[in-house]
Amino acid sequence: MEDNNHNQEENSAEYLLTPEEEQKLISLAETIIKNWEVTVNSVEVIQGGQMAIVWKIHTTEGPICLKRIHRPEKKALFSINAQNYLALKGMRVPGIIPNKNGILYTKHGPFLFVVYEWIEGRPFELTVQEDLEFIMKGLAEFHTASVGYRPPEGVPIFTKLGRWPNHYIKRCQQMETWKILAKSLPDDPFSKLYLAEADFFIKEGRDTLKRLVESEYLDWVGTVKAMPNLCHQDYGTGNSLLGDDGQIWVIDLDTVSFDLPIRDLRKMIIPLLDTTGVWNEEQFNIMINAYESVSPLTEKQKEIMFIDMLFPYELYDVIRERYVRKSPLLETELAEAFEYERIKSGALNQLIK
Repeated sequence: MEDNNHNQEENSAEYLLTPEEEQKLISLAETIIKNWEVTVNSVEVIQGGQMAIVWKIHTTEGPICLKRIHRPEKKALFSINAQNYLALKGMRVPGIIPNKNGILYTKHGPFLFVVYEWIEGRPFELTVQEDLEFIMKGLAEFHTASVGYRPPEGVPIFTKLGRWPNHYIKRCQQMETWKILAKSLPDDPFSKLYLAEADFFIKEGRDTLKRLVESEYLDWVGTVKAMPNLCHQDYGTGNSLLGDDGQIWVIDLDTVSFDLPIRDLRKMIIPLLDTTGVWNEEQFNIMINAYESVSPLTEKQKEIMFIDMLFPYELYDVIRERYVRKSPLLETELAEAFEYERIKSGALNQLIK
């Protein structure tokens, strides 16, 4: 059984609730669900211990999903209305069940609570080509179906359109700043390696910025602004299911915003290839071809995607994990991240004409 938010096993491994905590969450759900016209048989905590909490509510009509959204209210309203728009349009996202007052959510304390249809299914296995193609087609369908969404009056628009250059600049500046931190740790092998190699990759980040600005990125942004599509921003095996109906379902839309569709492709493809230690050209092509079988990209759009993929995002994440989150990463993990960036750079530079 998979919950219609995340893989249950993954979440239980992350955080185990005490019986007292679990009972508290069940009581909370029983209080909140009174705002909906349902007869409850039992309540099951699917995901707890984090800001987003998910319950499976067993009712006389079958199971439904109750979720506490872990986003600021305005961001939550943007995504709740986006999901409702897509569901009403027939896109395979869990439909939102309005409360007794016909409202899509109930506010309790600082949080918004939403009730969704329960989707039965299994997560995709990305080592299986058929699943990999399925998940990429589902992403393309999500992007095309989301064109036309406009949040209701009073709900701010969340967009990343046109902001990539700023993201690049900020990350390059942070990688520079982390050199100062590394210098303060002269006996740390991770920091020694970082100081020895970082400049090359910071320069690569700045070169990528220059290439992005000189590409047709801003022209494409201008076109998309007129009729924007949503980006999921956290798409992958945790947030998609192969339903018992044989269809792909896209779930957990909490972080959606307007952006170029290739943002989701980069966030999906690059980390997946990073797990192998080599550049898997076949897998890379399978993913892009599957996406394009539903939503084709022009050569110029693909060039912008390859440029964005060049930026050392994965390396940045490893360094941030060590210096910001203070995770005890070993120098071997940094060495692997450097090596992957080199392999990735060689492969992508051949694709960029």
